[in-house]
Order: sequence, then C-alpha cells, then structure tokens
Amino acid sequence: MKKIFSLFLSFSLLFSIVACSKEEPMTELESIQKQLAEMEGYTCTATLTRTGNRIEQTYETKQYCKSTGEYRLELLAPENVAGNYTIFDGEHICQYNPKLDSSIIKDVPESQHRNELFLNQFIANYMQSEGVSVETAALEESRCIVLEAVIPGNDADLSTEKLWVDRESLLPVRFVIYNADGEERYKMDYTSFEFDPQFDDTLFIIEE
Repeated sequence: MKKIFSLFLSFSLLFSIVACSKEEPMTELESIQKQLAEMEGYTCTATLTRTGNRIEQTYETKQYCKSTGEYRLELLAPENVAGNYTIFDGEHICQYNPKLDSSIIKDVPESQHRNELFLNQFIANYMQSEGVSVETAALEESRCIVLEAVIPGNDADLSTEKLWVDRESLLPVRFVIYNADGEERYKMDYTSFEFDPQFDDTLFIIEE
C-alpha cells in the first residue's frame, strides 16, 4: 500500500504530458483516467458479494480511502457483523468488533484480499498491467467504460479485476475481482460514490 502514492504521481505526470500535447477534447476514456489519476481519496457505500467454496456472502459496506493508502472499511449489514470496522492508518491495521469483550484487535496482519477491495490498489494494478483491455458495456441500462487489470502475485483467487465506470457521471458503478478460472471472487456494487471528500482525519486514527 505504501508504494501506491508514488505510482499515482507517476501516472499523473504521464497523463499531464499526454493531455497537454492534445488540443482536441478528451475522450471519455481519457476523462475517466484523469479522474482516477487525480483522485486524492474517495468515500462510498457498496454491496460486497464474496464467493468462495460455492458459498456466497453479501455485506453492506462503507469505505473511506485516501490515495496515500489509509483506509477505513465498515460493515453495515447483515446484523451479525454490523458495527465491525477495519482501519489502516498508514502503518498499522486494527479491527474493531463491538461484540467482543476485547473489542479492538491491533497489529492485524496485512491481507492482499482486503487491500484489493480498494480502488487505489486497482489503479496501481491498472497502471502496471501490460495489455490492459478497455471495453464498452451495458450495465443496468447504463452505458459504461470497463477497465481491466492484472493482479500481481501468485494467489489463484486474485487474478484479474474489472472496474465499470459510468460514461456520463465518471463514477464507478461496479468492481469485480476474478480468480484464475475467470470466476467472480469479489463483487462490489456501488450505491453511492464521492471523489475527494473532506475527510475527518479521526476516521483513520487507531484508538489507544
């Protein structure tokens, strides 16, 4: 996660050079890439569907994420996990479960599965992927641009990923992570999304 910020700077510089060399209006794809390159953070609510061993689990979530890597992931539903959240403050990860006597678990190990749920990680993978594909797709009667990236590493459950972005609003609509067999492993359907919100920095502070 700590390498992502430098990748954002490199991507932003490259995009600026290309954009300045053109006089014609940007294409939809260029507008989407610019939006992602200049993203300083985002907040969203989303339905997360996790599939594994033929078992499908669905969660309602809220994310707060900075391009520098800090994040907060809250579980809103179902009831048995509501109130749980995970924080990465840039150095350490902690998890909070209000149903446990010792409600805060500190120094939680880093997880690639968890990291890949955040769009800053997708952007880093997208920038490094060779032969990435871009396509136009219909999603819920809304035309979208679909960006695809390869996920680095040897985890067969995390092979490739796709991001659907609305062509008019330039907002993410759906994000899917596939395993090596092309099967959906994680699916995030965004119900609200805001680029570059004014964060309350206490959201990313781990309690002592």
